[in-house]
Amino acid sequence: MDENNIITEELNATEEQTSQRTSGKFGKLMEDASGTRKLTGMYKNWFLDYASYVILERAVPHVEDGLKPVQRRILHSMKRMDDGRYNKVANIVGHTMQFHPHGDASIGDALVQLGQKDLLIDCQGNWGNILTGDAAAAPRYIEARLSKFALDVVFNPKTTEWMASYDGRNQEPVTLPVKFPLLLAQGVEGIAVGLASKILPHNFNELIDACVAHLQGEDFTLLPDFPTGGLVDCSRYNDGLRGGAVKIRARISKIDKRTLAITEIP
Repeated sequence: MDENNIITEELNATEEQTSQRTSGKFGKLMEDASGTRKLTGMYKNWFLDYASYVILERAVPHVEDGLKPVQRRILHSMKRMDDGRYNKVANIVGHTMQFHPHGDASIGDALVQLGQKDLLIDCQGNWGNILTGDAAAAPRYIEARLSKFALDVVFNPKTTEWMASYDGRNQEPVTLPVKFPLLLAQGVEGIAVGLASKILPHNFNELIDACVAHLQGEDFTLLPDFPTGGLVDCSRYNDGLRGGAVKIRARISKIDKRTLAITEIP
């Protein structure tokens, strides 16, 4: 057998192997700098990378400080700007974009939600109404600064772990050293790719009592509470674990034959 026949047989064998590997709807191959890859494996890796990014960088809060990345970046920016005076929300949003490259709308909405919880941010102006659903005024008309509570319990540069921002020009905290169960106080609802989190809010005073009881090794009971009031049935709450459920009802009173007053809406 001469050399030309050997080369021809090798080429035919290579074509048959390639045909077998590329058969099927999702069996196509792609060539890149690192070699040949199968599309199915690439889709899997891409999906996992995307899901992990959405979970860790956008939608779900960190258990250590109870904050989503955009909330943490807002508070970090407000701390850098803090001089005791109020700042325009538009200014805070612009400053936060150094750390959160997802547009001013997402930052503004997250800042308003933090302000409406009336815990970490001292608000001035029309910030909307959680009872009626009224929206806040435009960012150029409302102002904010960190509350005294936030300044006392949220920040400590000596115990904060830092990382580079998205463009490497600044440093931002991995998590904030919050000395309070903020995740339970504020509650959270986030939907990511293949994962969702929903934690109901709790009463501030009850959380303090529960923390004291825990530090003293005593038993305690902690149930959700809603800032807008209402009635709640926690018989199936299951300590907030997966599978638990609560029933909530508004509080309605009859004024006269034609009037019903809804005083609490959970």
